[in-house]
Amino acid sequence: MDRKLFFLIIMAFFISTFFPGCTTHNAVMTFQKETGQMAHPGIDYLKAIVVYDSWSGNTELIADEIARVLHCPSVKVDNAEEYTMAEYNLIVVGSPVHGGMPTDEIENFLSSLETIHASAVFVTYGAPLFGSFTANRCLDSMEEKLQGTSLGRFKCNGFHKIFLTYPRHPDKEDKSEAALFAAGLMERVPYDNLPEKQLLQQ
Repeated sequence: MDRKLFFLIIMAFFISTFFPGCTTHNAVMTFQKETGQMAHPGIDYLKAIVVYDSWSGNTELIADEIARVLHCPSVKVDNAEEYTMAEYNLIVVGSPVHGGMPTDEIENFLSSLETIHASAVFVTYGAPLFGSFTANRCLDSMEEKLQGTSLGRFKCNGFHKIFLTYPRHPDKEDKSEAALFAAGLMERVPYDNLPEKQLLQQ
């Protein structure tokens, strides 16, 4: 068979088989804890922070959406040292997936955390085929450093500048799913994790 024709057949198979999935929505959220039985004191009593790293803006878009729902700061990891993490009863950490792992900056941030009341993690990924699996591996790695405090995890697609996959992602639907994830976290933050002075104001 002519080499050029063979190459074209292989490319056509690859595109028709795998790339349709690059235009669909693959946002997934998982919660590690059921909704609390006690009435939650509400957003006014929740002190949360979102810390993220972002290379091409994908993770930043999701971080900002989660922070909007939580009514809290969205902070790039480079500036995280300006905040005292022990003061927050919910720390949400996000990263792009890089070789199945979070970025070095996020790795270092997670390793530096000492007092963690409650946490959650999220990632964006753009690699085709194996991207969802490497995203899970990345989320696992992040949760391992959070001392068993993770309430949930979220992943969604982001445009990959090299593979050119998932164009226009994260899109409106991805951000809507991220907002639902943030709302789910609010329902799961342990009541006794809220600062005493906030509970007294209830």
